[in-house]
Amino acid sequence: MDFHVLQITTLINHKDKPKKTERTLRAIQKVGQAVSIAVGRFVTVGEAIAVENEELKEEMGLACFEARRAGDAIAQLTDVVSAEQPELDGRATIFSDKTAMVKAARMLLSSVTKVLVLADRIVIKQIITSRNKVLVTLDQLETVSSFQEFVQIFSHFGNEMVEFAHLTGDRQNDLKDEKKKARMAAARAVLEKCTMMLLTASKTCLRHPDCESARINKDAVFHRMRFALEQVIEIVTDARPGGDAQVLPVNIYSGIKHFKGKVESLRDELYALTPETLHSHLEGIGEQTQDFTDSAYTSHEHRESILQLCHAARQELQQVVCDWTYA
Repeated sequence: MDFHVLQITTLINHKDKPKKTERTLRAIQKVGQAVSIAVGRFVTVGEAIAVENEELKEEMGLACFEARRAGDAIAQLTDVVSAEQPELDGRATIFSDKTAMVKAARMLLSSVTKVLVLADRIVIKQIITSRNKVLVTLDQLETVSSFQEFVQIFSHFGNEMVEFAHLTGDRQNDLKDEKKKARMAAARAVLEKCTMMLLTASKTCLRHPDCESARINKDAVFHRMRFALEQVIEIVTDARPGGDAQVLPVNIYSGIKHFKGKVESLRDELYALTPETLHSHLEGIGEQTQDFTDSAYTSHEHRESILQLCHAARQELQQVVCDWTYA
């Protein structure tokens, strides 16, 4: 569709010439037909989605109807078969009514965008529904009293996780933001590893119910899975956890620069900030580094280096605070 949108833009922006060659007219007609066919295929998919999703059937149907009508209008406006007859039977063409082409192009853009938005809502709903199924089964696994019961439920849980992995994998591939894509990959990797750990941790806990370390380990695996599931939903819905949380700089570079400025300001005014404020700023930077340490695209060496630098920064800040206290 992007290629055809570019072609439509070219049609609209073409310079009027007194004489159009046969080749030009044929090319214009070919573009119009190609756009109409592409829109038809696109609309067919949209209509199929509408049939499968009753709650959006009316909206999707209307958007598909408008897209098809706009595609047909573009095909009609570009249907010019002869250089000597740019208008047939009094019909308007792109040359006689450029306003109509602009209107049709805008209608096409609007309706196609609406179809894409509605389809996106459906995908998000599918992922959330799949997540909810996983959470329900996860609760059941956490409260079983025998390993045999666990195995039966775990088999069903495995199928649900496969479905969730398939949906989120497709979503990850569609993401344009590289940071979100990396976070999604990290969360999905955690879910994959925890799913394997779930069996071992639960089996150990069920066989040794009085072992405190086994229970703690099992609880940690379940907690990590739930946290990763919520991370996926936050990325998919573009939500932000903790609406009342402190607003951090937009990127880690800005955060480090901001923190550096705060520390250097102490030279001019020693009590301009409290130690707690400095610690809070540094922890904020530490949280932002998790986007890199949790990413599947970060090598083990770089991950270790980042963690070591964060640890060193905390130690140095503690030393600064100690010297500051006795200043």
